[in-house]
Amino acid sequence: MKRIAAAMALALSLGFGFGAALQAQDADSIVLAYRRNFARASLVTKLELLKEAASRTDAAMGPLYDMAIRFAVDNSALLGPDPQLKDLAVLAAAEAGKAAYGKAVDDLWALFQGYKDQDVRSAAIEALGSAGSGETRVAENLNAFLASQNSLFRSGAQPEYPSLESCIEALGQLGDGSSFSVLFSAYVAGYSPSLAAKAAKSLGSIKGDYRGYLLRVIAKNPPLEKSSAYAAGMANPNFADDDRGELAEGAMAAALAATGQATAFSPVEIQALRELRLASARQLRALKWQKASPLAVAHFKLVQSDYAKGAASKAEFLEAIGCLGAMGSTEAAQALALYLQFINAQTEQGAPFDEDILVASIGALGELGDKAAFDYLLQIGYLQYTDAVKRAAKDSLLKLRW
Repeated sequence: MKRIAAAMALALSLGFGFGAALQAQDADSIVLAYRRNFARASLVTKLELLKEAASRTDAAMGPLYDMAIRFAVDNSALLGPDPQLKDLAVLAAAEAGKAAYGKAVDDLWALFQGYKDQDVRSAAIEALGSAGSGETRVAENLNAFLASQNSLFRSGAQPEYPSLESCIEALGQLGDGSSFSVLFSAYVAGYSPSLAAKAAKSLGSIKGDYRGYLLRVIAKNPPLEKSSAYAAGMANPNFADDDRGELAEGAMAAALAATGQATAFSPVEIQALRELRLASARQLRALKWQKASPLAVAHFKLVQSDYAKGAASKAEFLEAIGCLGAMGSTEAAQALALYLQFINAQTEQGAPFDEDILVASIGALGELGDKAAFDYLLQIGYLQYTDAVKRAAKDSLLKLRW
């Protein structure tokens, strides 16, 4: 105890006395002197020097704090959980952050990686939020960490909550566009309301193209997050029709691509993808978003197949037909014309037909007005269809463009 007391007394006399003697020197000389004395001092004295430096306002002490961070990193294996080393690491990280000392970002990340202590890890991440502005690798590292924590949470494992919370706040400070997807994942993951609120706040701090960020989530994130991102975009009162069209097109593309990998998803995720596909089809139809015509055709074929197997409802099939009719493209007309050809062939052989679906298909072909449907619409007049079907065919024939 006597030795510790003596060390503390030496630290105080060295720190405060030394600081007073340097008042007249320029800032660089002050920092250099602190660094020189830090290199020579014991661990106890190093900590006191840092505290003294932190109280000064006449010099930029970033280089000293970075030096202290490197010391903590280099000695973590040797000194282990030494409480004074921990205090030094936390203080140095906090002060580097306050000083927004960008040159310390690599050492701060090494500090985060080199310690298991949550106080140290949180302090390092918080400092990166202040010191890492404009440094792409900082956002990339923090994004990767948050993504790993989100994955842990979704799997039922316990994430590092203190570091997780600090990471969410730091990413909000940085405001880098690359963080939108991972912050959105945190927002919809099911964390506590307070943590979700922090994620929402950080999302609001992201700079750049909000529509583009949502499209990135829709394209790359898990199915449930795709749906949440799409819903968020559709609910945005500032989005114009072009924004909604782009989102619906992106959602349809993502849902179709993921549907082809259905074995990789749970039943809940498969249902989310199906609902996303149906919702985006309704939006594409409402906007007559012709750019998505190939996607609308693929959706139609999928729903047609599902309807034949009893896996899709009649209402869903009618919506898919209506979506094709709104596309105004030759490929949409060809897809519907081929379907009408198939129905005609079945009817000719005496098979039953659904009048609602047939009339909807004929009406969509009339809306498209493509002459590719001519032969199949004309054929209807010679088959055993109802008067309603034949009237619909005559009306659509008159709408064809030549």
